[in-house]
Amino acid sequence: MAKKIRYLDRNKEPTLPPEERVKTFREFELGYSVNLALDEAQRCLFCKDAEQRCIKGCPVHVDIPGFIKKITEGDLVGAYKVITQSDIFPSICGRVCPQERQCEGSCILYYDTVRNRKNKGLPVAIGALEKFVGDFIRISGIEIEEEKEPPTGFRVAVIGAGPAGLSCAHELAKKGHEVHVYEALPKPGGVMYYGIPNARLDKSIIEWEVKRLEKLGIKFFYGYLIGKNITLQELREKYDAVFIAVGAGRGKLGLPGDHLKGVYSAIDFLMRVNLYKANEFPKKGVPVELGKRTVIIGGGFTAVDCAITANRLGVETHVVYRRTRETSSARQEEWDHLMEEGVKIHWLTQPVEVIGNEKGEVVGLKCIKMELGEPDESGRPRPVPVPNSEHIIECDSVIFAIGQRANPIAYEGSGIKTTKWGTIEVNERYETNLEGVFAGGDVINGGDRVVVALAHGKEAAKYIHEYLMSNKEVRK
Repeated sequence: MAKKIRYLDRNKEPTLPPEERVKTFREFELGYSVNLALDEAQRCLFCKDAEQRCIKGCPVHVDIPGFIKKITEGDLVGAYKVITQSDIFPSICGRVCPQERQCEGSCILYYDTVRNRKNKGLPVAIGALEKFVGDFIRISGIEIEEEKEPPTGFRVAVIGAGPAGLSCAHELAKKGHEVHVYEALPKPGGVMYYGIPNARLDKSIIEWEVKRLEKLGIKFFYGYLIGKNITLQELREKYDAVFIAVGAGRGKLGLPGDHLKGVYSAIDFLMRVNLYKANEFPKKGVPVELGKRTVIIGGGFTAVDCAITANRLGVETHVVYRRTRETSSARQEEWDHLMEEGVKIHWLTQPVEVIGNEKGEVVGLKCIKMELGEPDESGRPRPVPVPNSEHIIECDSVIFAIGQRANPIAYEGSGIKTTKWGTIEVNERYETNLEGVFAGGDVINGGDRVVVALAHGKEAAKYIHEYLMSNKEVRK
């Protein structure tokens, strides 16, 4: 008998009740049990042309049918090995990737990417299954030794311990190179550590992953602000190659009144909570003063992370976004979670000005309603103002979650070529104009998904390895 295609009976990942999760920074998506994971894995059709479907939809091209097949066979170690051939952080990517627009959005149960047409079902929960496999290995204590090539004698410096830097360091260490990672902050992980709240990604997971990298021989040096403590040129003299992965660590503001007390960039706000424990102020945290009501500007992952965080600080939380829910870059499921938790979301609302009082404090955000017009260059309908729709949302603070900019401290004055946006200019091999200096991640694209940064790091490592080995005698 032919296998019945299970179009709609997707297993939902259990979560904490909304009234519970708003009181805690604990992770609220609780993950699959063994039985749920096995049942969900059995929904997969194991498409023979998966490289044109879910695999193609994954930025790091994980063999998705391959690891899911291992789950159905009860071989979770084998599943982990399949995933980590492409994605070194399954527990992290399973939590933070926008699967609905990547692998799951290309699952044939939901969308036929070959024939370019919508199908009638719900995709296999690839993200939840990846998370399940990564968590099983992490929690079980099973040691999976990675193969490592003999030492090459080459030394590489990686600037930044975010996803791009960690991915690059991992690949280079496996190739036998000595890798040193320099990080300005006291903790590893970059945006994964300071930008994503514990409610979505517990920091113990990042720490566990970094210990894996240390076992490969990678050395980490924290508190090193390249460009201040040591220059890029000095690193070039000490190492055979350098990979710059400093991310985009400067927040964007950009409205009249953004100088007022109570205005934060998303990066500043999230760092105060995630890295410097503002949620524990005054015991040991760095304070963040949101007042009784805050408004977050933006419609992407960062806006969601700010809303999750502010809500758990006991603040009445509003989100304003000039487009619609359907055209936002955050996951639809995340908007559902926020609304369940009582966050007020204002779609098609454009902020115009931050309003202050005579003391220089925020008292409101002036906005105007929008409606959708003709498509813009990205193909999305362009929001246009609705006449006479100006209004003020009263608030005590405003958080700008509208993107970030590159921080050039590590490379300014080095002669490295940059774009008009301040990002580093590289070729298709991630090479800068400086001999032996490569770059990847947010520092070259201005800000993107964690998994894209991981892909950059892995690809750059391949070209760095080729560079080191191409003229071995000369470089020795």
